[in-house]
Amino acid sequence: MSKSVHLTKEDVLHIAQLANLPLSEESIEKYQKDLTETLHYVENLDELDISKTEASSHTTDLQNVFFEDGTKETRKFTQEQATQNAKNIKNGQFVVKRLM
Repeated sequence: MSKSVHLTKEDVLHIAQLANLPLSEESIEKYQKDLTETLHYVENLDELDISKTEASSHTTDLQNVFFEDGTKETRKFTQEQATQNAKNIKNGQFVVKRLM
């Protein structure tokens, strides 16, 4: 079932060109070996049975977390609620030390 992909020197040079990476001759050989090993490792995924797995684009169960236009944002704090426990407030906003 394994395709046994083996990258050629030309493949590595093409990948390096796409990534705009200059490579020496010794690093070409190293990357040829390392990238081939990586592809063999990824080939192991072909052995997994995913026939009962639903396709997804996210790893969590998030839905649309944005409010629709015109709806009341009930989770929003008032300015007073948000700043009620702050140590330093000026003009209704948090005061913090300069970062730089």
